[in-house]
Amino acid sequence: MVSWNRQHGLGLTFDSSAGFTLSTGAMLSPDASWIARVRWDALIADDRRGFARICPDFVAELLSPSDRLTDTMRKMEQWLEAGARLGWLLVPASESAYIFEPGQPVRPVVGFDQLLNAEPVLPGFTLELRRLRQQ
Repeated sequence: MVSWNRQHGLGLTFDSSAGFTLSTGAMLSPDASWIARVRWDALIADDRRGFARICPDFVAELLSPSDRLTDTMRKMEQWLEAGARLGWLLVPASESAYIFEPGQPVRPVVGFDQLLNAEPVLPGFTLELRRLRQQ
């Protein structure tokens, strides 16, 4: 996502060290996220500090062996409730993924021989799931 963002320059990318304060009051940190530049630039300086007071447009979570799927799925729902436009929950152990979009049922993707497409939220960004296969 970082190289895609450098090429397109449409927003800002964040890794797992970033956190956000959502309108719901929740403070969450996704594994990866992206915010459209126009939305970020509209924030006042104080809202950019610490756990920025904004919900990313796109969030991705990578389920680790110590995470519970049900808990992480609930976290993805929190992102949507706060305004995220697209979320991906990636589960390398079972080679599956879940796509979250507002107003849509969660869409499971089974098999890492597929390509995830982030259109229209991240124009032109795709993820080859096979890159996540566990060694």
